[in-house]
Amino acid sequence: MQNRVGRWLLLLGALGFAVLGQFYFARKPDNFWDGVVFYAVAVFCFLLLVHRAGSGTTAPAGHQSHWSAASVVRTVLVAMALSLGVLAAARSVRLSEVLARGGSAWPVFWTWASALALYLAAFTRLPRCTVVRWASRTRAGEEQLPVRPSPLAAGPSLRAQARGWLAANGLELGLLFWLMLGALVLRAWRIEAIPWTLGGDEGSQGLWAREVLANRLPNMFDLGWLSVPNMSFYWQAAWFKLLGDGVVGLRLPWAVVGVLTVLGTYLLVRRLFDRSLAFLTTFLLATYHFHIHYSRLGSNQVADPLFMVWALYFLVLGWNRKAAGAAEAQAGPRWAWALSGVIAGLGFYFYAGSRQVLVIMLAVLAWAALTDRDFLPQQISNLLVLLGGFLVSVGPMALVAIRDPNNFNARVNAVGILQSGWLEREMQVTGRSVASLLAEQFRKAFLAFNFYKDRVSWYGPNTMPLMDFSASIFFILGLAASAARMLKWRYAVFVIWFIVVIVLGGALTENPPSSQRLVSSAVPAVFFVAIALRKLGAALRDLLRWPEFGRHAVVVVLAAALAFVSVRFYFGDYQASWVYGNANAEVATRVGYYLRDLGPGWEEYFFGVPRMYADFGSTPFIAKGVPLMDVWDPLNGPPSFTDSGLKKVFIFLPERLDELKWVGQAYPGGVEEPVHRIDLDEAPGGQLPLLFVAYRAE
Repeated sequence: MQNRVGRWLLLLGALGFAVLGQFYFARKPDNFWDGVVFYAVAVFCFLLLVHRAGSGTTAPAGHQSHWSAASVVRTVLVAMALSLGVLAAARSVRLSEVLARGGSAWPVFWTWASALALYLAAFTRLPRCTVVRWASRTRAGEEQLPVRPSPLAAGPSLRAQARGWLAANGLELGLLFWLMLGALVLRAWRIEAIPWTLGGDEGSQGLWAREVLANRLPNMFDLGWLSVPNMSFYWQAAWFKLLGDGVVGLRLPWAVVGVLTVLGTYLLVRRLFDRSLAFLTTFLLATYHFHIHYSRLGSNQVADPLFMVWALYFLVLGWNRKAAGAAEAQAGPRWAWALSGVIAGLGFYFYAGSRQVLVIMLAVLAWAALTDRDFLPQQISNLLVLLGGFLVSVGPMALVAIRDPNNFNARVNAVGILQSGWLEREMQVTGRSVASLLAEQFRKAFLAFNFYKDRVSWYGPNTMPLMDFSASIFFILGLAASAARMLKWRYAVFVIWFIVVIVLGGALTENPPSSQRLVSSAVPAVFFVAIALRKLGAALRDLLRWPEFGRHAVVVVLAAALAFVSVRFYFGDYQASWVYGNANAEVATRVGYYLRDLGPGWEEYFFGVPRMYADFGSTPFIAKGVPLMDVWDPLNGPPSFTDSGLKKVFIFLPERLDELKWVGQAYPGGVEEPVHRIDLDEAPGGQLPLLFVAYRAE
């Protein structure tokens, strides 16, 4: 009885103090440390409540091999793959140096892709053919090697096996299908209009993808706009060919990337834990406004968690064939190690944040080696396979980095507090120590989900942090519960993932928290929320003596409530706030649509300098083919512009509106049209903000 009362007190204390801590974070930020103390007490109570010894996982047995024809063939294939990978890398460097603008890099691409395929095939178990069986036979006096019978030789047919598998897993597949469909709908519904503003970087990436279509970006193994690898633009261009080079074609491929991340999250959590936690985590990610937002943008940041989750999934698959908690663990397939390395290397061809996947994997493997003395002896050959896959995959881009390190690291050097000199400047200006500045940086990054607001124009929900009030509470409790079980590597995977992103994408960069650098932390963040919900449900089941379905019911209700709040916030309050893309992006988007709707035969003269310029990425992407000119100097009299044979439209920002009279004198009889912000809610009210004034001189 006393034990039960104590657990009730711990549960109430955990929830109560967590609510109190988050209240101080949200409503009394000046009393920050009071909130920290309350959260510390909540975490302490929660850990005591859920502290139970769990069964550990058995270390996977190492692969045993013998000299056979199959191993010889496999060795030859690996050698061929590595040779082709080196050839592809060397050829890509050569292309980047001598390739003319009209040339093609497709031969090197197919060479590189063939190297990846051959490398993976080398570690894929092939059916025992007659040649292999013959080679496995021994001569007289030699030891007979065992020959594994072909799976096709006996047993049920493949069709019967497939039917049996579907019958056993049909419900899971059905639920997963509807979950993925829901994730796709949340990321693709009205994607051309939500968010309505087209960010400048979105437009710029779209313009570079058009360069691919125009064959003006021939080397896919080089760097382009803002040092972004050209492979990212090739991926975008492929969708332009399929859907057209408009806003839908720009954004939809990244929505697909977001859905694939959701799928990978399900498989990873299921492999490490179980189906129920996998569904819970995936549902929370599918409905998480932070991940939904970046999946709806025509930009490549959302690719970061894609490579991380799939690389980790195949790493875990190769590490242990059995699901966590099984009575006996077995070594997983070696091809999974190879594929994990390949995926980690592919991340280097997209956003710079994807490079963190290598650090995460190294940290996870290092933690495994520290906590399991048998790990390195058992997995050394698999680690070499992993490394080989990474090198073959990243080879061409690695050589680009070696040849032009400043360009390859340009973005990192620009925002890194060490590389950019920010830390040194802050020390001189403020007189603060290195430790003090770093502590503040880490605090801002770590508390991005429940205290500090993201104010960058990439997202910037200025009404709250990256999680709402309720989700923030479960996030902290779940993070604490997972960190307390770090010796179990299935928990360590997510804790290490979160820490690496928070440090490299947050604390060690300028102006944390900047959400575009923290997108990949969304996966471990919702995992922590799911863990807290599960632990809370288990605690209530024990305290109230509910049956098992009662625990599930509580978890489902809480998860549904969190999902409802998240989705409602993004498609409601956030869209009405007009914070995405900043004011200039909103103006550029509106100008682009205005010019597009005018039809062909027009050219624009833009009166926006020094606030913004005509070639702001959004405008030329939307108003495809319209000549755009900046009017740099303020007018002091009627202007005289070159007669190009096109009709002229003059766009004035409010701060340069007084120059309209001079244009009217030079081009009399034109049509003046003020353009205001669109009303997303179509609600009556006061005058919407004036964006610009257009003057059409036909």
